[in-house]
Amino acid sequence: DSGIIHQIVLENYAFPGGFMIGTDSHTPNAGGLSMCGIGVGAPDALDCMVGLPLELKTPKIIGIKLNGQLSSWCSPKMVILKVAELLTVS
Repeated sequence: DSGIIHQIVLENYAFPGGFMIGTDSHTPNAGGLSMCGIGVGAPDALDCMVGLPLELKTPKIIGIKLNGQLSSWCSPKMVILKVAELLTVS
């Protein structure tokens, strides 16, 4: 298959519950179909292609409960960015 990679992934390879490794920055778009898509560098992709295991470091799982109402001008992206700021940026 050829074409724009993020569209090719969605049309031909992504499926709910699947796991995908790719070298393109659009690989995580597979998440739009409930698939885990992880972008890696060429050395990691090569390891996967020859059957070596891929080591993934995962963060601890946390839960976040948001209360209240959003202002009419607030978008979901703004909420996500604010939560990321509170959790990761000092």
